[in-house]
Amino acid sequence: MKVVPPGGGLPGRQPSRREGAGGASSICPSVMSTTFSILRNYHEWGYNPLKMDAHLYLSPHLDDAVISCGGLMAMQDARGEPVSVLTIFAGDPPHFSISPLAAELHARWGKVGPPIGMRRAEDRLACGRLGASVAHLQFPDAIYRTDSQGRPLYPRDETLFSHPGPEEETLIQQVVDSLREIGVEQARVYCPLAVGGHVDHRITRLAAERLGVVMAYYHDLPYASRGESMPPEMGEPRGRLERAVLSEEAIEAWAQAVAEYGSQISTFWENLDQIYEELRDFHDAHEGLPLLIVTREGGVVSGNPA
Repeated sequence: MKVVPPGGGLPGRQPSRREGAGGASSICPSVMSTTFSILRNYHEWGYNPLKMDAHLYLSPHLDDAVISCGGLMAMQDARGEPVSVLTIFAGDPPHFSISPLAAELHARWGKVGPPIGMRRAEDRLACGRLGASVAHLQFPDAIYRTDSQGRPLYPRDETLFSHPGPEEETLIQQVVDSLREIGVEQARVYCPLAVGGHVDHRITRLAAERLGVVMAYYHDLPYASRGESMPPEMGEPRGRLERAVLSEEAIEAWAQAVAEYGSQISTFWENLDQIYEELRDFHDAHEGLPLLIVTREGGVVSGNPA
């Protein structure tokens, strides 16, 4: 698989000093009607097509799956197994009327307008380092979502780490419908556990669980590596714990891929060495990358997705 040439995350180069944050998303009425046209245009936009016989990682935002599982992706690609990353909340704001919280985050990221295009480019570079195909759904980040009166659903940073309310039910179902239209059931699906409790991580998991497919749940990093837990209202899936033991080369590739998210990583790390150390420590503390494997009914399945 051809790898996209790396960008600003090369060893020895410091990531941006701009502070970042993972956002959430709102729903645009045209999302469902444009799902297939978006996918058809991936080649034109410079995207790789999704491979539905692949290891398919569901990523709430444009960095989550790579930060959480990049080392495993690198090993799977090295074995010649197709890998795809599908980001759910990768769309532009429905309108350029944004909340004060969104404006504050844009300023931290060093952008006057929505930085989503920049973040999609970072994601292509990061996934390219790992040999992964990329696809982005057009649901907007939670910092842009509003209620029927145009009021922000998540007006403060702490509100981003709450359970989705009834007003998000339409969004959850639209995510489910989009995943079904794309045909993700044909892939080996990896889903976030929603460790840390970010609303978009919760929505991604809730939508994926409605698909009724065998899934491997991954721990959301860096939340899991910093002592955060799963929200109790999400519940812990019943399944079998697997550990994917990564090679040194895979962990190095993982850290370098994470460093490509220059607009975001300075929230968590100051340089590539810190990224590598945290990922390595998490891997070693768990004797591998932990994955929880469950069936449709929540029972245990055999086999190792790693």
